[in-house]
Amino acid sequence: TWSFLANIVTTLDLPADEPVKDRCGSCTRCIDVCPTGAITAPYQLDATKCISYLTIEHDGPIPLQYRTAIGDRLYGCDECLDVCPWNKWATPTVEAKFSPREFPPLRELLAWDEATFSERMIGSPMRRLKLPRFRRNICVVLGNVGMAVDLPALQIVASGSDAMVAEHARWAIAQINKRLSA
Repeated sequence: TWSFLANIVTTLDLPADEPVKDRCGSCTRCIDVCPTGAITAPYQLDATKCISYLTIEHDGPIPLQYRTAIGDRLYGCDECLDVCPWNKWATPTVEAKFSPREFPPLRELLAWDEATFSERMIGSPMRRLKLPRFRRNICVVLGNVGMAVDLPALQIVASGSDAMVAEHARWAIAQINKRLSA
């Protein structure tokens, strides 16, 4: 089930593919593991709840009810794919663009400007996020797993000019402060 989805736009009149055979049977592992309940039934996905959608495609604020479920996922979510029994035969990709990269701590990434983001993300699928969504996602992750050392960077972003990112930074600060006072 590990696939890279893409579209080809054409004016050609092409025949439809054969429908994919049902290989899931009674398995519900993907439904059971989905952190936000985005997989609502077999073959049914509510994309507005999907962490991959929320962290990659969604252009606005991440709804409060899904922020903690995002956990430490900065970009996407593969929980459903990780538990799929069919993936035990999947071979790891050799495509360099899908390999993990070394990054500084998230708090340092919050200070990146457009030029740094563009330069550091060359060749990375994360480049499609653009800087505001990248910062938004960093704030959510820091809200979930960040520590006191992350607060100064978040406070700078919380007073910044991007209202969406600032709101996410304020949320992250509140979450960290709750953990610190517990």
